[in-house]
Order: sequence, then structure tokens, then C-alpha cells
Amino acid sequence: MTSNFNISKPPSLFQKITGQFKAIKPWFKKGNMEKYQFFWLAAIMAPALLIAVWIFNAHSDTSTFISDNGVWKIASNLVKGYGYSACDNYYFPFCGASNRVTAMREPIPVFLMALARLIYPSHDAGLLMQTLLYLGTVPAIFAILKKEDIRLALVASLLWVFSVPVFNEMGNDNGHLIAALFYTAGMFFFLRGIRGQKTADFLMAGGLMGLAALSRTVLMGTAVGIGLFLLGMQVIARNKKQLLNAVFFLGVIGGIMSPWMIRNRAMLGFPIFGSTLTGYNIFRMNYYLGNEPFQPHYAGSEEAHEAIAQLIANSDLTGTENEAQMQDFYAKAGLEIILQYPLRYVELSLYRFLILWFDVGVNKAYGTKMIIRDYIGLIEQIVLLLAALFGSFKRYKEYWPLIVSVILGCGAYMAVNAQLRYLVDFMPSIVILSALSIPHLNFAKRIMDWIEASPDR
Repeated sequence: MTSNFNISKPPSLFQKITGQFKAIKPWFKKGNMEKYQFFWLAAIMAPALLIAVWIFNAHSDTSTFISDNGVWKIASNLVKGYGYSACDNYYFPFCGASNRVTAMREPIPVFLMALARLIYPSHDAGLLMQTLLYLGTVPAIFAILKKEDIRLALVASLLWVFSVPVFNEMGNDNGHLIAALFYTAGMFFFLRGIRGQKTADFLMAGGLMGLAALSRTVLMGTAVGIGLFLLGMQVIARNKKQLLNAVFFLGVIGGIMSPWMIRNRAMLGFPIFGSTLTGYNIFRMNYYLGNEPFQPHYAGSEEAHEAIAQLIANSDLTGTENEAQMQDFYAKAGLEIILQYPLRYVELSLYRFLILWFDVGVNKAYGTKMIIRDYIGLIEQIVLLLAALFGSFKRYKEYWPLIVSVILGCGAYMAVNAQLRYLVDFMPSIVILSALSIPHLNFAKRIMDWIEASPDR
């Protein structure tokens, strides 16, 4: 006598998860998401607005935009009729009432903040401007990947929204958010120009990348870098039209940058194309290369202040030097140390990768402790790094400008000074490359195929 038992195999984890979404999965079909793309974009903007409101409500006037070298300070002086000026003795010890002309911060963030302050003379206006920049980058990221795959475009946008270093920048006035917005918009036209070979796209890309460079100096290097890369490719391919487009792109960037250089030449005596803080950072972040034992670390402001004071005390400075002259003084002192210890400098620069991506040692240098938000950000950064590397490997042919710009930007920061917040400049590229890895992940592909196989509502 035999007995039959109906022993069913227990459902897998994938089946358990997907079983919960059968009723709503048609909404996630590619065709339906394209049809209702504005609804989906609004759905992503909703949590972005909530985060913005949270940041706005959490800020206080005693801790927001209080730096003497920040964008808000320079914008306030501009609005009050004091000109493009500021004085931070911590960086430039000889500044004062008769020596306040500055180039510490690039002009575009200052002009935008001045506009906000003209409308409403309160930190709230500046914070609102920062919020609009954070929100405005969402559709810019979405636009780059929209034709590739709307689902990936939405994922990339969502990664930007929930990036801890990104939304942390709403409460800071360092120019990262405006730089990221112009960089993303410029990259949209640059990628479109590569595909369509239209001169108008490269002219727009050059203009926007130029504005990005006038927001954060590092973006000038990355913009010129991708322009030269394109130029070299077209020389090899003997594509005269695209070669000219690359020249136009580079020419527009130079044209956009030139007024800032001319102003600095006239006011400070040097055609500085970026920030006068660069020389200070070259010395501050490398001054201890000759210390024994040598230990790579992030040099905090208090530690650096002692080194700066000793450097100035042993110098031939007259006490009348302006920012440009001090920038040159710091840079020469830093480069002298680097040339004495080149191998240690290479080691330190490589170590700064950890500082740039994960803020290693920064909290300790400033005497602060990590909070829950920092730990969440650390996990995010690990995931984004792995996903971006995988996405770059799979899609480098189509999206090489994103990859080249991130490599050049990271290299520039690692060579001079690095913090996690600096990565915000390139976060749009990082989240896009991360999203591009999704179709090449087996579990993600299974989910996408399962959704597409479902009947329409």
C-alpha cells in the first residue's frame, strides 16, 4: 500500500519578495514608467523635499554659513558695498581693513548667494538657494539616463537624493551643490554632442562646464581633461567635424574662465584661475612628510595652524602680502617639502583616497564623533564605489566622459586635499555609473525580467 504526499518545495527568498509585489508590479514596467515618467520623477522629488525641510528646520543661525572664508560672507560683503572681499586671518594672517580683496571662493556660488541675500537678507535665503540646487540636480541626472533606460534614470536620481554627503551640503556654503548642478547639465550636452556630433551641444556643454569650473576649481581640470581626451580620439579617428567640436568646447571653457582670471590679475597681481586656498592646502596637507615616524593622516585645522605659524615666523614675509602672494608662498613651501620626500608624498596621496571616499580620520582631526548619519553614509559610499566600478567596466565605451571626469577629479583632490564632501562635485557621475551596473547584476536582471513579464493593468 502506498500513500502519496504532496510535498511542495518551500518558496525561495526571491519568490517570497516578488510575491508581495504582484498587485503593483505592472506600475514598474518600463513602458508604464515611461508613460508616467513625470509621476515617477515627482515621486522621487517628494522624499528630496522632505529631506530639504528636515535640513531647513534643523539649522540654526548660530551655526549656518558662519565661516569667514565662506561664500555667504563674501556675498554679504558684496551686497553691503564692500566689494568681492573677505578676511580670514586663519588662512591669510596679514589680511585686514586695507587688505581684504579675496579670491578664496570662486565667483558663481558667491553671485548666486548674493542674489539670495538681496531677495531676503537672512541665512534662510541662502539655505533655500542651496535647497533649490540640491533639488535641481535630480532632473538633470534623470535627463542623462532617460533615453538609456528610464528605470536606471530614476534609480540614479534616487541615489543622489539619499546620498548623505550630498544633502549634508545644503547647510554648507562651499559651492559644491552649484558645481554639481552645472557639471551635470554640462555632461548632458557633452554626451549628446558625442552621439549627435552637433556643434550647438558642445557650445552648451562648454558654457555649462565653464560655470561649473567657476564654482569649484577642480571642475576646470576635469572639463579640460575630457575635452582633450575627445580631441585626441578625433585626431586618431580623423574626424574633422568632431575635432572642431572639441576645440569649440575647450574654447568656450577658456572664454568663460577668462573674466575671473583677468579680475584676479588686476586686483591681486596674479591671473589666478581658481581659489587662493589651493596653495594653503598644498602646504597644510603635506607639511609633515618629513616627520619621524611618518604617519599618513588628515591634518586638522589646529594642527595645521601651528605649522603655518612656524612657517611664517621663519620666513622673510613683510606682513603686507595679499592673498595671491600668500598663495604663492604656501605653494612653494609645500612643493619644497614634497620634492624632498616624493615617495612619502605618493603614499600620502594614495591614502587620501580613503579620506576622499570615506572621510577616514576627518572627524578625529576636528575633534568630533561619528553619528548615525555618518555610519549610513559610510555604508552608502562602499556600495556606490563597488557599483560605480562595475558600471564603469561594463559601460565605459558610451559613458567614458563620466569615468574620466571622476578619475581626474579624484586624482586632483588626492594630490592636494581630500574630504568626503569634495566628492559631491562628481556625485552625479558616480550615481549614474552605479545605476548602470544594475542590468548586469543577476538578481536585478531577474527582478526586471519578472516585472516585464507581468500583464498590463
